[in-house]
Amino acid sequence: MREEDCDLLTEEDRLDFHAFKRKMGPAMRLIAKSRLDNTFFSPIQFSDTKEEHLTAEDMEAQISARFPHRKPCQQAKDFAELALAHYNERNKTSGFELVTTLLSNCFSESSGDIYGHVNFTAVPRKQTAADTASKTKRLFFAELMHTPSLEAYARAQPMRVLRVCTIDDDFCYGGCYEIFRKIDDKRSDDMDYERCHACTDRIKHPNGQLFDGGHNSSRMPYYSA
Repeated sequence: MREEDCDLLTEEDRLDFHAFKRKMGPAMRLIAKSRLDNTFFSPIQFSDTKEEHLTAEDMEAQISARFPHRKPCQQAKDFAELALAHYNERNKTSGFELVTTLLSNCFSESSGDIYGHVNFTAVPRKQTAADTASKTKRLFFAELMHTPSLEAYARAQPMRVLRVCTIDDDFCYGGCYEIFRKIDDKRSDDMDYERCHACTDRIKHPNGQLFDGGHNSSRMPYYSA
């Protein structure tokens, strides 16, 4: 399986593709050589993403260490800029400037709704001489949703920002796309309203009640949009 043979639209797709090859390649080769009568599959191993308390600098260092030559894709830049502009419009007394675009993911629900999740860091526009970037830089999460009706307007941006929040002042959680999370309190079928199952652990989220997309734990509906 080669990268050029796959429909890899985003940076997150490419990272997931290579992680999948490293993890599953040996197992797939073993299965291909096996006979049906000596093939068995292990039961599902449940796990969970841990609570994390990350600063903006922690998150930047974490991404830089894992992907030292990474450059943010255009999708991530667009999502971060839209989200921060929305945040500044709603909080005019405390505007921020974008510092680092981290990671993003754009995915489709089984309903056809398309969402985007993004992490980025930003600093206040007006810093006093006593303030340093390390004190004021914040880590953000944002969720966007594609709105088809806006495509009819030339100047409109079809990705509508649903919410933007800082996540360095409370616990945050990586996505569960690469794991099976045991859900003790299911409100409806396979819906997990505590975590995101569309993103990998690399993208950090607030508590699941603060965003709309990515809650289906069945793992089937999510593909990059």
